[in-house]
Amino acid sequence: MPRCKKVRCCRALANEIIFKPTGIPLSQMEIIQIEIDEIEAVRLCDYEGKSQIETAEIMKISRGTIQRLLNSGRKKILEGLLHQKAIKLKNEHLEYTEENIGDDMMNNEILRVGFPTNDEVTVEEHFGHCEKFAVFSIKDGEIVNKEILVAPEHAPGVFPRFIAANNINVVITGGMGQRAIDLIKGNGGEVILGACGNIEDILKVYLEGELYSKGSACAHHHHDHDHE
Repeated sequence: MPRCKKVRCCRALANEIIFKPTGIPLSQMEIIQIEIDEIEAVRLCDYEGKSQIETAEIMKISRGTIQRLLNSGRKKILEGLLHQKAIKLKNEHLEYTEENIGDDMMNNEILRVGFPTNDEVTVEEHFGHCEKFAVFSIKDGEIVNKEILVAPEHAPGVFPRFIAANNINVVITGGMGQRAIDLIKGNGGEVILGACGNIEDILKVYLEGELYSKGSACAHHHHDHDHE
């Protein structure tokens, strides 16, 4: 029996479109290609103001995939604007089969949300001070698994590598240093700051699409390398 195809619902463009800075011939410019699913995710979330959950339902894909598309789409747009590169909006219908989807894309069907904690109940407000991570696996907006992971040793860059190695897509915490934020985002992850209180209550708000990052990265210096 053939495997079911995974379809991403995207609004088709009238034509393939290229945006470029003035005064530079297109032949002399680097062209950044934005896939139609990337621009659709950005359009729905950033232009129409829909939540990631609503966007996932419209596009018929997981919220984890929406986050990945937003990260890559936004980065491409800013790269073109900041570095004077042409931006090409591709106009192709997307349809993926399980046979040609890579492991990284398949893993994004499960969203993994991690909380630094010491007591396994409340969020540790300082990312680099935690002894454990409570990690929830989410599929179709529902919790399908919870695990408690022992935090690694506190050393420069160790926590972000730990996050990436355990396929944690989103880290929700109270505070985090800019260096750790940059490393996690560089690996395709999302960071939400300003959280405090009961982990499962915060996760519920997040899954409802109502949790937003508050505050900025911690700038003070102390012995915790990932929080400096």
